[in-house]
Amino acid sequence: MSVEHKKIPINIVMGQLGSGKTTVILSLVKQIAGDDCKVVWVKNEYGDVNVDGALAKEQGLKTEEIMNGCVCCTAIGRLEEAVKQVLELNPDRIILETAGTAHPAPIALELKRFSELQIDSFIEVIDALNFEAFDDHSMIRQSHNKYIDFIILNKIGLIDEKQLDHILDEILDIYPETPRIKTKDGSVSAEMILSLDCNKLASKDISSIESDIKTTPSHHVHVNAFSCKMDGEFTIEDVQKICESISKQDIYRIKGIVKTNDGNKVLNGVMNRFTWQGIQNDQQRTELLFIGPGANQLLKNKICEQLTNAKL
Repeated sequence: MSVEHKKIPINIVMGQLGSGKTTVILSLVKQIAGDDCKVVWVKNEYGDVNVDGALAKEQGLKTEEIMNGCVCCTAIGRLEEAVKQVLELNPDRIILETAGTAHPAPIALELKRFSELQIDSFIEVIDALNFEAFDDHSMIRQSHNKYIDFIILNKIGLIDEKQLDHILDEILDIYPETPRIKTKDGSVSAEMILSLDCNKLASKDISSIESDIKTTPSHHVHVNAFSCKMDGEFTIEDVQKICESISKQDIYRIKGIVKTNDGNKVLNGVMNRFTWQGIQNDQQRTELLFIGPGANQLLKNKICEQLTNAKL
């Protein structure tokens, strides 16, 4: 008699740049990972600076990165290879983080081809603070409604009640039957969104997903990225001043590890709002990633020159 192997659950976390996907994932992993549960995080990242991988490593979390691509389109072949490598690690659960708000259908189609996997849930993280700053792309978001099992509305502590009510009304219009979870800092109960008995993909087979892909308008927001990497030490104040001088219309997201006169620090910037935290790693140089429509060579040269001049 053959023994049926238990399928490995995989959760897909989506959301706009800087919405807080990484924070949500780290919150979930802290709750479920341990000696009896190996969680592997598959990251799809712009550029070549893997700051989130460094944060994961500090917490003992295994990561598999798909760099320089968007998992909704050009990197889909790389997703297949990344999943194969992850399966060799014999994980108990996989969490896939997409770069930006990718279309769920191609991801679902790719993952459905792995007999070892069970898609547990699609989760979309929405940035309450910057909700109005990004284009709506309502036709794409309406197609998301067929796949998204949970909405996590993050950073609600940074807006007032009137703004929150307005955003909730818009989310309700796009996702009328999708459960919504509100959080100030990405903290979410794993019991609420993991190990679902049923999700929106339960009734979809491969032919149904392929039909969704064909009937969804092709749309992809082109986002550029560049990095600045250099030796030397900096002050937090000098680096933040340089970053604050960049138009948020050109650069949506800035993140990386800065070697400061007070140890290594992780910088996270979204729409000109910046946070810093310490990290215990042995990185010997500063690496910063800049993401946005205006991330061109001219701006890269300008920012790298300013950083060079700011060295201690």
